[in-house]
Amino acid sequence: MNRITVTRRAVQVVFFILLMYGAFIWPRHYETPLPKVPAGVPRTTLYNRNRILWVSGKESVVDLYLPALACRFTAKGGLFKSCILHFFSENFTWRTSLQIMLPHIVWLVVLCLLLGRFWCGWICPMGALMDAMTWLRKLTRWRQIHLTPRWERFLFYLRHFLVWFTVVVSVLIGYPWLGQGANDALFLIYCQICPARLGYPPLGLVNPCWTDNTNSITMFLTVLGWFCFGLFFLSFAIPRFWCRICAIGALVGYFNRGALLTLEKSAQKCTSCGTCRRSCVLDLDDVYLERRRPVVTAPECQLCLTCLEDCPEPGCLELKFLGRRILRS
Repeated sequence: MNRITVTRRAVQVVFFILLMYGAFIWPRHYETPLPKVPAGVPRTTLYNRNRILWVSGKESVVDLYLPALACRFTAKGGLFKSCILHFFSENFTWRTSLQIMLPHIVWLVVLCLLLGRFWCGWICPMGALMDAMTWLRKLTRWRQIHLTPRWERFLFYLRHFLVWFTVVVSVLIGYPWLGQGANDALFLIYCQICPARLGYPPLGLVNPCWTDNTNSITMFLTVLGWFCFGLFFLSFAIPRFWCRICAIGALVGYFNRGALLTLEKSAQKCTSCGTCRRSCVLDLDDVYLERRRPVVTAPECQLCLTCLEDCPEPGCLELKFLGRRILRS
C-alpha cells in the first residue's frame, strides 16, 4: 500500500474506535455549547425491546450530529448523537423550533462545506467496514464485480429518492391526522432500514431488535431492513456498495462541489491513461473525462484519493484546501 492509503486506513481505524466505542471510553455525557434539542414524542428511547427503533438506552458522549454514519443505535450510545439525516428526520417529526435547530444546522453545513464527502471516505465507520470487506476479497482473490451504467443510474436515483422520501415522511407524520399507528410505525423510516441499525449494536455486544410484529407496516419494514442489511454485504464483491445507496452520502454530496476541500486536475498534464478511472472504488469517470474545469470533485466522490495516489503524471492531480495544495500526484 502507498502512503495515502496507509494514512487513510489509520484515520479510519481511529475514528471507527472513537465513533463506535466512544461511550465505552468516556461513559459520561458532556454538554455542548449548542442548544440541546428537546426530546419529543415519539423518540427512540421510548421504544421497548421488541420494537425496531429500540436502542440500548444510553446517550451519546457529545450531543452533536455528524455528516457521516455515526448512529443512534450504536451500543451504549456513540461518541456523537447520530447522523445528519437522523437529525433532520427526528426533528421534522417533532416539529422542533427553528431557533433550537438552527445552530445544529449551521454546525452540520459548516462540516459539510469544510470537507464534503471526505467524511464518507475517511471518517464513516460503515465505510471502514466496507473497505475491510474489499481488503478481505483481495486477500482471498475473489473477483470484483463492476456494475453496469444502467444499475449505477438506478442507484443514483434511488439514494436521492430515499433522502427526500425520508424528509417528506418525517414532516407528514408530525401531524396527528395521519393516524397515531402510522406515525409511530413510520418514525425515523430511513433508520429502520439502514444497515447500521442492525450492524452496529453487535459490534458493542448488544443485540438489536431483529423483528417487530406490531403491525403490517413494522413487519414490512423489518423485512426491508433485513434486505438492506444483506445488500450491505454485497460490498465484499462490489466495493462500497452501500455507499451507492446511502441517503446520508447523497445528502452530504450536495455540498461536495462547493466544499473547501477539492480535488483538482491539470488537463494539460493528463495523458488519458485511464489510471484514475480504473482505480476509483466507486467506478466514477469524472476525473478521467473532465477537460475544462480544474475542480473534478464529483457529488459522488468520497475523496479517498486513490486516483491521486495512482496517477503516474506529476502534478496532474492535486488535493487543495482553500486553494492551497495539500497533496499532489
